[in-house]
This record gives sequence, structure tokens and C-alpha cells, in this order.
Amino acid sequence: MTPRRKETNYQGQSVRFYKIVALSFLFLTIILLIGIVFMSSKRATITIVTKPEPVEINTTLDMDGGYFVTTTVASITEVFKPLSVREEVSIATGMVTIYNEKSYVQPLIPTTRLLSEEGIIFRLKDRVVVPANGSVEAEVYADEGGKGAEIGPTKFTIPGLKEDTQKYIYATSSDYMKGGVRTYGVVSEDDLKKAEDELVAKLGKLGKENLSSLFPDRYGVFAIVEYEVKSDVEIGVEIDEFELNCEAVVVGVFYDKEEILAIAKKELEKRIMSDTEKIVTDNTEPTVTLGDYSLEDNKAILNIFYTGLVELNPESKQLQKTMIFGKSKDETRRYLLSLDHVQGVDIKFNPAWMRTIPHVSEHVNIVVKNVE
Repeated sequence: MTPRRKETNYQGQSVRFYKIVALSFLFLTIILLIGIVFMSSKRATITIVTKPEPVEINTTLDMDGGYFVTTTVASITEVFKPLSVREEVSIATGMVTIYNEKSYVQPLIPTTRLLSEEGIIFRLKDRVVVPANGSVEAEVYADEGGKGAEIGPTKFTIPGLKEDTQKYIYATSSDYMKGGVRTYGVVSEDDLKKAEDELVAKLGKLGKENLSSLFPDRYGVFAIVEYEVKSDVEIGVEIDEFELNCEAVVVGVFYDKEEILAIAKKELEKRIMSDTEKIVTDNTEPTVTLGDYSLEDNKAILNIFYTGLVELNPESKQLQKTMIFGKSKDETRRYLLSLDHVQGVDIKFNPAWMRTIPHVSEHVNIVVKNVE
């Protein structure tokens, strides 16, 4: 009987041992799963606020070969009015129609008065005979000079006739009286200079059009290298208008715009101080002006002006995620703010009670925002 009891105790101890092992394994598994879940949920989002800075280049390019340098002569003649004027009081004049509703003719002598509804007196310039039951046109002039006589269409009575006759013999005008004030243009130095500038600008455009038609598949830069202005008007002369002739020599240098753009971008790239920066352009064409040229040698010097923005390069080594693995929020912020163009840093952890940046790249999200 005793041996059977010992065997029973032994079997019970074995069962308890296996239970402990199984529970321990289960506990360790749960702990491991919790660790894995914790590690996989540990994330950081870092928002970097940067401010790009403008950068520009102003360089010269000595062109030799593969380009075209040519000239053309353009000429233009135009009429201008002086800007400076002098006013002088004069006599307003105009035309009226005189009506006669009587059955007899009515002669009217020169200087016969005609009184407008506005109370302005005009006089006949010449003798007229108004036919019975008819009308006649006549020229009149104001009795007094000045702008006040420049009246519009109106009706006139003839005070020199009998009062009862004035209702049947009268006049009307269908247009304004003009000339109460005469304006004289006075040619000044500014008038000639303004006219000259306008012609030169038009000649530059005309020369550009003429030369561009020669090389329609190329871009060009143009400049007036010399011009001559001809006019027979003198400063201070009173004149309504004057004529000006201008002839100019326009030079054109034709180039490949893609090549010039590539050169400009390359020069702009030289302004980068480190790999934390990059150049951003909007691919607009550089401003190209003519410096010097030689028509005989087919050579030219071009001035190139181009602009862009220098901003933080998200692909730089300094922004690799490994640079901030394990750093605290303050350490990460101080490091990022030390980089050029960085204006602000915002760091969010998930879960919020995290204290350091995860060591897994997929769990770190870096966002770069540019501000104006």
C-alpha cells in the first residue's frame, strides 16, 4: 500500500511543475507582446518651420560661337503737340440759320445784332438777304471776347427789328460757338525730349521685330547703339504741332534660352553654403541685357540677372532621422533650430508620455513647412 501512495505524490508534483512552467511561459509571452505593442505604437511627429531667403546673381557671359550678332537700321517720323500752352482771349464765332416767316424779303446789314436766350450778343459778319418764307445760313461773331461766348445750340432774336416782327424773323444755331479763347502751343525743351524718348522706344521695338523675323526659332536681346533725331522746330516757337524724325541702329544678339537658363541656375547653385540648403527657382527666364558686342567677330557679352530662393534641404544629412534617434524633445528642438533657415520646431509624441525619439525610422515623421 505504501509504494502506491508515493507514486501518487510524485505524479501530483509533476503536474504542478508543468502548470508552473506553462503559466510562466504564458506570462512571459504576454509581457513580450505588451513590449512589442508598446514599441510599435511609439511614434514622433516633428514639424520644422522654415523661411526661404531670396538670392540673386548678376553675372556676365562672354559668348563666342554658336550665336548670331546682327544689326538693322530703323526709322520713324511722327507728329507731336506741345505740352506747354498759352491762352489768349479771342472772339467766338459760329454759324446760324436765319428764318423769315414773312411774305417779303428781309435784308440784314453786317454787324446786325443777334441776342441769344442766354443774353449773349452776336453780330452778322456779312450782309444777308433772308427770302420771304425761307431761311439762309450766315456767319456770326461774338460782340465780346472770352470763353463766356462759347455757347451751345440756342435761339436768337434780332433786337434791331420791330418787336412784333421779331417773332417771325429770328435765328437758331445747331452747334457750339467756338474760339472765345485761343490756345497756342509753345515748344519747350521738355516737349522735344519727351517726343525723342517716345520715338527711341518705338524704334527699339521696331528694330526688335525686324531682327526677330530673321531668326524666329531663337531668343534675342536687343539694344539701340546709336540714333539721330531730326526736327526743324525751335524751342519757344508758338505752334500747334511739330514733326520729329528719328533713325536708329539696333543690334540683336540671338542665343539658346535653355543654355542661358542652365548657366544662370548653375551660377545660382554656387550661392549654396552647405548641403543643408537648396536652391528653388520658378523656371522663369533670366533677365538678359547686352553688354558689348563685335559684329565683325560675331561675339557678344551678355549681362545675366536671375533670382531664386535658398531654403532648407529636407534630403540633407543633417536632417536624417538617425541624427535625432534617442534624443529628448528639448535636445531635438535645440539641434534643429541650430540649422540654417529653421524658424520653429514642433514635436508631438504618441503616446504623449514618451520622452525620447524612437529608434525606428518608420516611427519618426519629419514634416518641413515653408513660410513667406
